Amino acid sequence: MHHLCDIVTELEDGRTVIRVAGVFDRASAFELRDRLEREPAGDLVLDFSHVVEFVDLGVATLAHGLAGGDRRLHLRGLRQHQLRIFRHFGVDVERLARAPGRGRA
Repeated sequence: MHHLCDIVTELEDGRTVIRVAGVFDRASAFELRDRLEREPAGDLVLDFSHVVEFVDLGVATLAHGLAGGDRRLHLRGLRQHQLRIFRHFGVDVERLARAPGRGRA
């Protein structure tokens, strides 16, 4: 099966940004969780603004992996539906959606 998701790690203003593009499904969620585990602790931005389609199971898989985590993580580019799924799994999306340097969300 052709994997339709690209996950790229970049440095932006001294902060690690993991950009996700394409279709975010369950396989993508596992790949992203593996990458997060390999990243050193510190400020990390997950940028979903280039995702064209979210598969709910993928979002749920990632949310389950993030719930209860204590790392400083910022979410970008998620829509209300995905934020609801994150909330359902106990992820503090209000805190995570406020990317630093962007004022109040």
